[in-house]
Amino acid sequence: MTNPSPPDPELYVPNATNTFSYRRIAVSYFVVVALSVLTTAFWLNRASCRTTGDCLLTAVVMTLVISSPLVVWLAWRWGQWHMQQATLMTTWLEGEFRRQVSLAGLERTRLSTVLQQMPDGVLLTNDVGQIQLLNSAARRLLQVTEGDALGRSFAEVAYHHELIDLWQKSRADQTEESITLEMMRFGLFLQAIISPIRADVGTGSLIILQDLTRIRRLETIRRDFISNVSHELLTPIAAMRALVETLQDGAIDDPVMSQKFLGRAQIEVDTITQIVNELLVLSRIESGQVSLRLKPIRVMDVVLRPMEHLQGPAARQEIDLVLDLPAGLPYIWADSDQINTVITNLVHNAIKYTPTSGKVTLSAKVKRSFVLPDSDLEQPMVVLSVKDTGIGISQDDLPRVFERFYKGDRSRQRIKADGTGLGLAIAKHIVQAHAGHIWVKSKEWKGSKFYIALPIVTDEEVQKFVHEQQNEGGLPAD
Repeated sequence: MTNPSPPDPELYVPNATNTFSYRRIAVSYFVVVALSVLTTAFWLNRASCRTTGDCLLTAVVMTLVISSPLVVWLAWRWGQWHMQQATLMTTWLEGEFRRQVSLAGLERTRLSTVLQQMPDGVLLTNDVGQIQLLNSAARRLLQVTEGDALGRSFAEVAYHHELIDLWQKSRADQTEESITLEMMRFGLFLQAIISPIRADVGTGSLIILQDLTRIRRLETIRRDFISNVSHELLTPIAAMRALVETLQDGAIDDPVMSQKFLGRAQIEVDTITQIVNELLVLSRIESGQVSLRLKPIRVMDVVLRPMEHLQGPAARQEIDLVLDLPAGLPYIWADSDQINTVITNLVHNAIKYTPTSGKVTLSAKVKRSFVLPDSDLEQPMVVLSVKDTGIGISQDDLPRVFERFYKGDRSRQRIKADGTGLGLAIAKHIVQAHAGHIWVKSKEWKGSKFYIALPIVTDEEVQKFVHEQQNEGGLPAD
């Protein structure tokens, strides 16, 4: 809507400027009337003197009679102009008022949007401690609805003694207070900042709640990583130190013992080398420096080599290693070497945590409508699974089995398992790089089952790939 320009606001403001404007208009009208009257009087005076000789009286009477319509007309025009200006001013003021109201509403909407989209919880209380405002983040952190929170005391909604004590201290001292606390009831780790807000109706409080749960979890992962990698490196280093000291104490003069100790030292060196290599591999994968050579490949070609390689360790532990693949499985998009690494890690772990006379089964099936996490798209997948009859994984350890160096404490106590703890972390990154998904289901003493979902290749895509490779000379023509 176009905003009309004001006619002349100064005319309607009581000050010296508009007083001068009114006087100017009045003088202009007076001059016009005076000139008209004088002109008429002069003409009538001359005419009257010629006929009657009574010049002055005739001139006055005739002037008043003749000039009265002119005065009325000028007064009417002045009133019309004044009303027109007043109407324009009223229209302009009305438009300006609406524009200001619209701008205020727009600013309020923007402020409300920003407040609701903030990741930090924001609450506002009045002078008696009742909640007047809270955003969506605050409702999520405190697990309350807006209807249940508004108008109630902050102490009733917060439901945490440290947070309530801090709020009361801020109100009493009229100072900004902050605290970092763990809300066990909600499973959250928060930082709270409470500031007094002074207003005409009293002093309220602004409470800001920052969710530090994810940061604390990452800090826990970092501490566990440092602890685990230190443990994994110190163990072979300590063994090597003991071997070297034994050799220095005279065992080197015994050919049989020296060879035995040197062989053991070589094993420890290989362990350290494996840890460092797996760390480097994981670092390259996480930084995106490992490029996949994807191509259509049969499921049998992916799983057969790892299964054959691990037949020996399974037989030595008297574990039945079973491959159960249905006929007619479609091709999958995969880097053969990378997926072989994943299958090897999963099957090796299953053998390692399965007691003697147990069973490890690798199977596959097709799911035509698989939905990846954080996605609404359905797509066909081949789901590989590695099932064992081992000790299983506790519910506390399940969410963390794919973290670097993470090992459940109970697993360490029940079975002396070697390894770096990086295999599942590497497997997760490789599967995700294939646009797939890996997950696990397990119960203690009931065994575990790891799943890998990989995208299916259609027959048309297989033919297209073969044709392109033939044109490039990568495959022999039929």
